[in-house]
Amino acid sequence: MIPLKTKDFGLVTILLIAVSLFFPQRGLSSQLPQEDQKKITLNVTSERISDILTMIENQTDYIFAWNGDAQKKFTIRRSVNVTDAPVLQVLSTIFKDTGLSFSIKGKQIFIKDGQKAEEESSTSASASTISGTVISAVDNQPIIGAVVYVDGQSSIASMTDIDGNYTINVPAGAKEIVFSCLGYTDRKVPCSQPILLKVVTMSEESNILQDAVVVGFGKQKKESMVGSVTAISPGELKTTSSNLSNAFAGRIAGVVTVQSSGEPGADGSNFWIRGISTFGTNNQPLIILDGVEIDNSVLNMISPESIEQFSVLKDATSTALYGSKGANGVLIVTTKEGKSNEKMMVNVRLENGWTMPSRMTPIADGVTYMNNYNEARRNDNLTDYYSEEKILGTKLGINPYVYPNNDWYSMMFKDFSYNQTANINLRGGGKRINYFLNACINHENGIIKNNDAANFSVEESIMKYQFQSNVTAQVTNTTKVSLKMTTQISDRYKPVTAPNTLFLYTMQSNPVSFPPYFPAEAEDTHVRYGSAPSWGTGDVLTNPLAFLNMGYYTIGLTTQLTTVNIDQDLNFITKGLKASFMASFKSYQDRTTTNNLMPYYYRLADYSVNPDGTYSYTMAQVGGDGNEYLSSKSYYSGNRRFNIQANIDYARAFRKHDVSGTLVFLMSQLQDSNVLPFRTMGFAGRATYNYDSRYFIEGNFGYNGSENFAKGKRWGFFPSVAGGWVISNEPFYSSDFKKVVSLLKLRASYGLSGNDSLPQRFPYIGSVTIRGNRGVYFGKDEIITYTAGSINTWGNPDATWEVSRKLNVGIELGIMNNLTLIADIFKEHRSGIFMQRRSTPASTGFQSQTAYANIGEVDNQGIDASLEYKKVFNKDFTISAQGTFTYAHNEVVAKDEPAYQYEYQKLVGKPINAVYGYVAAGLFQSQEEIDNWPKQDFGAILQPGDIKYVDLNSDGVIDGYDQTSIGYPTIPEINYGFGVSINYKKFDFSFLFQGAANVSILMSNHHPFMTKDVTGLNMTKWVADDHWTQENPNAAYPRLSSVWNNNNTAQSSFWVKNGAYIRLKNVEFGYSFYKFRAFVTASNLFTISPFKYWDPEMGSGNGLSYPIQTVVRLGLQYNFQ
Repeated sequence: MIPLKTKDFGLVTILLIAVSLFFPQRGLSSQLPQEDQKKITLNVTSERISDILTMIENQTDYIFAWNGDAQKKFTIRRSVNVTDAPVLQVLSTIFKDTGLSFSIKGKQIFIKDGQKAEEESSTSASASTISGTVISAVDNQPIIGAVVYVDGQSSIASMTDIDGNYTINVPAGAKEIVFSCLGYTDRKVPCSQPILLKVVTMSEESNILQDAVVVGFGKQKKESMVGSVTAISPGELKTTSSNLSNAFAGRIAGVVTVQSSGEPGADGSNFWIRGISTFGTNNQPLIILDGVEIDNSVLNMISPESIEQFSVLKDATSTALYGSKGANGVLIVTTKEGKSNEKMMVNVRLENGWTMPSRMTPIADGVTYMNNYNEARRNDNLTDYYSEEKILGTKLGINPYVYPNNDWYSMMFKDFSYNQTANINLRGGGKRINYFLNACINHENGIIKNNDAANFSVEESIMKYQFQSNVTAQVTNTTKVSLKMTTQISDRYKPVTAPNTLFLYTMQSNPVSFPPYFPAEAEDTHVRYGSAPSWGTGDVLTNPLAFLNMGYYTIGLTTQLTTVNIDQDLNFITKGLKASFMASFKSYQDRTTTNNLMPYYYRLADYSVNPDGTYSYTMAQVGGDGNEYLSSKSYYSGNRRFNIQANIDYARAFRKHDVSGTLVFLMSQLQDSNVLPFRTMGFAGRATYNYDSRYFIEGNFGYNGSENFAKGKRWGFFPSVAGGWVISNEPFYSSDFKKVVSLLKLRASYGLSGNDSLPQRFPYIGSVTIRGNRGVYFGKDEIITYTAGSINTWGNPDATWEVSRKLNVGIELGIMNNLTLIADIFKEHRSGIFMQRRSTPASTGFQSQTAYANIGEVDNQGIDASLEYKKVFNKDFTISAQGTFTYAHNEVVAKDEPAYQYEYQKLVGKPINAVYGYVAAGLFQSQEEIDNWPKQDFGAILQPGDIKYVDLNSDGVIDGYDQTSIGYPTIPEINYGFGVSINYKKFDFSFLFQGAANVSILMSNHHPFMTKDVTGLNMTKWVADDHWTQENPNAAYPRLSSVWNNNNTAQSSFWVKNGAYIRLKNVEFGYSFYKFRAFVTASNLFTISPFKYWDPEMGSGNGLSYPIQTVVRLGLQYNFQ
């Protein structure tokens, strides 16, 4: 029983109620000991009793309940003026002469008509009126139209209104209230616990977190799972990007993610399950969509609204069934289906967004560049290259053609761009047929902008279309047929010159040697792009604008997936037996058209100043002739994949014993441009046993065949075994303790998975070239060329599977039904990694064509954990919080490598993505220090300001023998995230922080003025601001040089930086009204990192590529039925 209105409760209220569960009250009484009474302050005049009771609730943790007769008197008005008065005193005052009486049990106060008090029991068996709110456990939104009735007396019923509120008259002796709604699991709540009736949460029937989790070739109840599987609901996959993989960061324990680009169509994240465990050909997880193997590009285009459930399979028990492809983990995505006997529901989402670079690497302006280049020449004992007149004229901006000062970045890129998204889906069904339809359109624009020099658009954009059509028919009472069709279409438009290259050119282009283009002359039919003779190799210096305007690509991608499932109930044979058959077809098409031209380049040969102050120019063409028209060429490619799968499933419960089993046959064929298709075939099975929901055991196997290996090696067997113990279900587990620790479960698994991905097909077959030109050296320099055959591949008939042995130990802990901790410790040993031998000396005649063999080994170990908290305080206030942590560290155990002289040189014992180079000891500060340092000869004369290196072998010489592993790997070993979601009345707010640690960034190709082959280039601003001088001895960059400095550009720890970061990954604020929800969401708002030069998640390099974007979106959702 609950009061007329539901009010908010604070944390103190919740704690007091929890305490009351442990310490029973002393029975019913109209009085409490003085120390137990709450004191209140009221000053009201002529207020209704119902309003006064509400005020008392707001000041205390008492809950009022009443019968129908009592409620009739709540309109009586009373005046009260008390300060710090006991509750009982106030109640006695307001009920005086009304005929109302009250009794107290715990924190409940029962009000009844005093005239009938002697006839009624003062317990919860009294007739009463109950009111409350029903909400969804998924999104905390009110459930409209839920039926509320008394258990066993369905004629006494009510229904929730548009706000999810209900009121029902409960007769004496009622035990439970039942809540029922289509699409939700029925909920029963005891009448004796009125606080639970204030806010009732209902779970969707398909909610995987409450019900079943999708695993390999089937589903399992979450309680009975003994493998390491993370199940994610669609609501958790919030993303401001049109790429689904960008939503993984920080949200899924065990998944390591890296987003290295923000370019439309290429801004998806790379991800690995529990890190990287192999240096072989394939380290990516297997991705399954509705039973069909897909790749990242298809995954990224899936609309979150289409997803029913998303499972990440991490340990051997979960992945063994996939045998040949499960070694790197498995992601299973299942799309939604309709619901039987459900009125059609329509959901619409509209968004408009803005994107802008999260962090850019500033480039030096022309004047700064010239001053620094002159300084570099002076360091090399050369005269200044740029005159004071040139520098001053550029600084004053006298003339853009004579004294150019090009800001190439601002010329080619916008500050922000616009994106739009529209999504609509329909879901419903009848008695026999149900359906789910979804359509999503994304329009994304890049930050490249148009310019006057091109007569066609060079702005980058992409249109994405995703259509989902799922129909299920209950053909007979025992036969169900479903058809799922997914179509994804993307049309991409971008410059011929890759956007990443254009970003690089913003630095690698001289800002003062030429203008972007010269004025046109009367007879011109083409643009006169500025340039100058190259300072090094090539004909001319690079003009980024000319490269931008060289043409454009149109890229059309189409993916179609069709899956047919037939499920047959075989209860007529034996209870619990089922059979299913699935056939799927996937078609992929790529059509690319290039339209490009060759620019004309000119240089300023001479100029003169006219009497009126204007300029006249004499231009000369440089480089070869261009052309004035776009030439077009088209390319087509594609592939098709066909799969069939047949299952026999059995599940049966015998009192306390639950058993289940699955046997699967599967076959797959992939056809691309190769003459021979790629084929795989296999069997898989699972058997589980559960005793009394306390003890669980599970066995799995995959038996797979691969065409990659010779006869006798083609089939691999990959078994696993796992067990679990739910201690909290044991009879000895105290009920009082269970109120605190509501779940305690231990589980462990061990098993094998396989990987048949190889760097080449049919490695057991050798290949040769019959006739070709071969060269042989005689002596030091003489080479004789002759015609002869050569070996391309040395066949290895012993080539076989790469095998992963995985051990996993996990714990699941629930605290007071609000807090859940899931943690797993894992260890994996990967053996048989297929690699090319590197220790074979060239003198044997093998040269680069050495043999392949299964000789690599890697150990990978770590921990992943998730912590989740959810608390419904009342119908208006809900808080949920989540945190994830993943640590995955790998080491190479065996790898064919040269016989290094020193242990520190070896790759064995180091991480897979380790950085190798010299160990830097800072910068030389004086010639005396150089003279006293071990000999360091990289082909350049050492000067103060150059990098000094450690002599690891103490032989007095810095050379290749002094290189070793430096820093952390370039892929994070630690990933984590934490976030909070708050719902208050019609408002919702959420945020997520995500970060990475134990990761290094190797800076490269960032040196000023030149590369190893080309000179005459610009520099970044950070180098200009913080390079070594006598006045800046602890600089971030060595001394400047106008020639390529092999000493300072060598790969070393000087250029290895800490890439750890934490960022505000996502924040969202929403407001719901009627059937609408308006929201604003943003991602990548700010990042905290010791690395300051570019966004640390972009990783190694120079930061001059398409930057990760900050995204802000405004949206509107509309739901109706």
